[in-house]
Amino acid sequence: MAAKKVAILVGTKKGGYIFRGNADRSKWTADGPHFAGAPVYHMAYDPRDGRSMWAAVNSTWGGPRIERSTDLGKTWKAVSNPVFREDMNMVLRRTWHIEPGHPDDPDAVWVGTEPAGLFVTRDGEYWSTIDGLNRHPTRDRWEPGGGGLGLHSIAIDRGDAKHMAIGISAGGAYETRDGGVTWHPWNDAVHAKHLPPSSRGEPTVGQCVHKLLATAEPGQFFMRNHERIYWRGPKDKKWIETTEGLPTDYGFAGAVHPHDAKTAYVIPLDPRLRMSTPESTAGLAVYRTTDRGKTWKRLDRGLPKAMNAEVMREGLSVDPLEIPGVYFGTQAGELWGSTDEGRTFERIEQYLPPILSVTAAWI
Repeated sequence: MAAKKVAILVGTKKGGYIFRGNADRSKWTADGPHFAGAPVYHMAYDPRDGRSMWAAVNSTWGGPRIERSTDLGKTWKAVSNPVFREDMNMVLRRTWHIEPGHPDDPDAVWVGTEPAGLFVTRDGEYWSTIDGLNRHPTRDRWEPGGGGLGLHSIAIDRGDAKHMAIGISAGGAYETRDGGVTWHPWNDAVHAKHLPPSSRGEPTVGQCVHKLLATAEPGQFFMRNHERIYWRGPKDKKWIETTEGLPTDYGFAGAVHPHDAKTAYVIPLDPRLRMSTPESTAGLAVYRTTDRGKTWKRLDRGLPKAMNAEVMREGLSVDPLEIPGVYFGTQAGELWGSTDEGRTFERIEQYLPPILSVTAAWI
């Protein structure tokens, strides 16, 4: 059996790619494009079986489909699409995110869709609707964000398979503690000055989540909202804002350290242009906190000075090694990586189609 190595799963506007690294992550070989010509919103690897990969393919012609590989990306096969209950009068438009379940729930794979919905499969083929969320009584207060009404974040508590949170643009964060049977809004103390005046403040529903993740500490979560960054631990009664020290409070991409629950990474963007600019962010850079957001450090060694770029919400990822690598992809088709927790970056590839998602895996 071959030794494990890092692979980077890259979804682009024109297909999916798999970059496979050598032992020290210094050289990469590219495989793809898979699903050539179709937007791939997200690609995921399932470490529980060590062989399954998933792809959210949203073809302009032919519509959305979900593809699965059971041989580490060598071959792919379409599975069934999620289907909303007939009385909801909704049709799947896109698949936004695919999340392998908790190790204690080894057969579960979760999917977030547009219109905003959550589904789960336990046979790898057919999806069950999570009616406790999809038919939530607050659903009529969800509004489409800039990219549509999508459920794009699925965060599973490291310590409890039944404790999950999801993020919707623009519906907000929701939490379940019973494996998805019941859900409640989870937006306490989250600001929303981007909303109309009548809805500003800290509304219970309608928040525009940009990214929501579970950290290495059981019960702790990390969130990027439309504005500002938040953490919430198992003893916290509300979200704690930790944006001070960043050049802007806006951005989409976020990633958490696989072993250190106080460390996270973000890429700030100019809120008007939705990209890094020399004026607003001093050019693109990754920012890291090692103290749960009390302080942030700019990491740009190896990146072009005053770099203009846009990184999407799924465009930043961290591998699970002891000294993790940090990877991100831009809308200009450049894939960048660091093997030293972000201290220095090198360009892995350029001239790809616009990059929509980056997922680092240990395969």
